[in-house]
Amino acid sequence: MKPYNRIIHKIENNATYKGIVAAYMRYSSDNQDEHSIEYQRKAIVEYCKKENYCLYAEYWDEARTGTNDRRPSFQKMIADAQESPPWDTILVFDYSRWFRDANLSSLYECLLVGLGIDVFSITEQFDTSSEGLLMRDIKKAFNSFTSRNIGKFTHAGMLTNASNGEHCGGVPPLGYNVVDKKLVINESEAEIVRRIFDMYENNFSYKQMAEDLNSKGYRTKFGQPFTYNSFSSILHQEKYTGTYVWNKSSKKSHSGKRNSHKTKPEEEQIKQKDAIPVIIPKEQFDRVQTRIAERKNGTASSKSRRFYLLGSGGFLKCAECGALMIGCMVKSHGKSYKYYYCPNHRKGNSRCTNVGIKARLLERFIVNALVKDISERSDLISLYNTSDEKDKIYLLKNQIAGLEKNSRNLVSEIASGKSKAAIDDLRAQLNDVAVRKQILSAELERLKISKVILTERDRRALCEKIAKVLYQSESLEVKKYLKEMITEIKVSNDDVVVSMNIA
Repeated sequence: MKPYNRIIHKIENNATYKGIVAAYMRYSSDNQDEHSIEYQRKAIVEYCKKENYCLYAEYWDEARTGTNDRRPSFQKMIADAQESPPWDTILVFDYSRWFRDANLSSLYECLLVGLGIDVFSITEQFDTSSEGLLMRDIKKAFNSFTSRNIGKFTHAGMLTNASNGEHCGGVPPLGYNVVDKKLVINESEAEIVRRIFDMYENNFSYKQMAEDLNSKGYRTKFGQPFTYNSFSSILHQEKYTGTYVWNKSSKKSHSGKRNSHKTKPEEEQIKQKDAIPVIIPKEQFDRVQTRIAERKNGTASSKSRRFYLLGSGGFLKCAECGALMIGCMVKSHGKSYKYYYCPNHRKGNSRCTNVGIKARLLERFIVNALVKDISERSDLISLYNTSDEKDKIYLLKNQIAGLEKNSRNLVSEIASGKSKAAIDDLRAQLNDVAVRKQILSAELERLKISKVILTERDRRALCEKIAKVLYQSESLEVKKYLKEMITEIKVSNDDVVVSMNIA
């Protein structure tokens, strides 16, 4: 039924009308749909014919609550009212369609009265006597009471559902689907969630996380590419630990707005442990919350965006005091150098005299040891013959899965009853998705049957390439590899002791 407002009648010069009016219609989401707009419109049109009013313009809001004024068509109507429109009356089916908040109702009616415009209900007509105005105010108060009462009953029902670990409506978090009111794991999405938590633990920025996920064909719950703003709610989502949480968001303000960064007190929230399947272990979730707090408070190690190969691995330690060493930049004779330092020594703690070590020297030593181990593996050639294809196949499969999800979303949009122009545009997008999927599928089949041959002559070049990747890559896979291969690195002023999981 879009657009949400329209001029429906041109005033004829020789026409005689009792008055020129506009119509406002609204439905909320509680047991109503767009047909209730048609019902209201039909009643208003019949009233205008009967009373000889010229219905000049219509405004309507779909699936919008009457408890606040955040309604696009309503605000358009108020803006038009301030531009000296030809109409001087706004007709509504009943006053609950106008507002379900007595204070806001009176506020806007006072504004309109000052503009010479009246608000009139075709089904709830009150005269201008003292008794009539009193009855009108009582009706407004009753509408507010009814709205709050409905909210209480709805809240009570959702409270019962939440206590039983049942989903209370809305879109489930990334990683879950809803089946029979219960959250169940969507494994393809859960894989994305686990990767997000792993990347954040490894000190990836939100921008780096978005680039990584998008490059692999991953998409959000709504089938869109990830952006900088995609991760905060995911990283704070306690449901991933198996704890069902409800009623966490803060209450709406008097204007109907909700601050998504504020939460209700713990005693007002509903929390049921072990109520839903686990995606993220509780220990990892807690570590991530600690890191979020560190970034918020400006801890140097968590705020640093420079790349330190051995940073955030949890294995680089000070041999004197046992503290985890941190990467930093040090200036000397006009030049800057990357260092790994002990935070206790840097804070002036006299018990630790460890001045740190140049990052370039330590990283070169570690990388050479890892590459030497790889180069001496007897199965290096066979590993190379399959690893490259596996990486490409993995990426292609993820991209195809993303296209398939986009295709399903587009089909749902087409089936939802859009306009012809919108459907034509959606079909064009669907065709483009199908072509891209066909191209990627053909490439996937080609890779499945191809073989890459690595000769002994290529061994040295391969090792050099591996060393370069280790030096420069900030990928999650490299960080995981380092954690698996390095048990511990202890640095003192005199030496470095390294423990590795290598032959």
